[in-house]
Amino acid sequence: MEGPRAVDGALASGATLEAVFARPELVSRYAPEGAPADHPDAQRLGAGYRQQIGAIHPVPADVLDPLADAMNPQGVLAIARFADAPLDEAATAERVVVLEAVRDPGNAGAVVRSAVAVGFGAVIATHGSTDLWSPKALRGAAGLTFGPLVCRGHSTAEVLSALSDAGHVRVRATPDGDVGVDRLPSAERMTLVVGNEAHGPSTEAVGGTDVAVSIPMQRPVDSLNVAVAAAVLMYTMREAAGNS
Repeated sequence: MEGPRAVDGALASGATLEAVFARPELVSRYAPEGAPADHPDAQRLGAGYRQQIGAIHPVPADVLDPLADAMNPQGVLAIARFADAPLDEAATAERVVVLEAVRDPGNAGAVVRSAVAVGFGAVIATHGSTDLWSPKALRGAAGLTFGPLVCRGHSTAEVLSALSDAGHVRVRATPDGDVGVDRLPSAERMTLVVGNEAHGPSTEAVGGTDVAVSIPMQRPVDSLNVAVAAAVLMYTMREAAGNS
């Protein structure tokens, strides 16, 4: 992963970083013991995060920056350990968001970030979705992908069947839903399914969900970015649970 924000978010989520490679002027951000006691990075990170980093390597910008995936390198790269959760384990979370064929890594990462913000315990990306662990998706998630249970690679039918078996009410986001956000049901376990903006939900998603929900919009707007729609609906689902 790359960039201070993503690396900091990963550390805050409990990730173990095998190595951090940083421009010399940024090394103190991840090695606070080498900075003055009143240095803001030393105060912010402290010794706790340092224990999550295996090694810290200062690397000149002219060597480090060409390795970056971003258009504007930010001087920090990291190697992190990650593990996907089994589908049946992800289905035990009380609140789950499913990304069905969401191919843009920035959007997928933004959904993960919003899911963490509102307390969703699992993020499932179906087969055909972008890689949630890719550098761009991790940047979009601000490194927070290490917090929730993450599951990848299963078909939509497999995912929705497992969630049904685990007792989830499965809510599908769609522009023509028959339920508005103000009438969302509340249950102990709930799942939000968001799909590809260009093609909408698949036939498997339509047949495998319990509720179709839409967000009222003023004309001429007829759709929202998938990350924005997911954030609105996940927040609404959290509030509905709190008021039930």
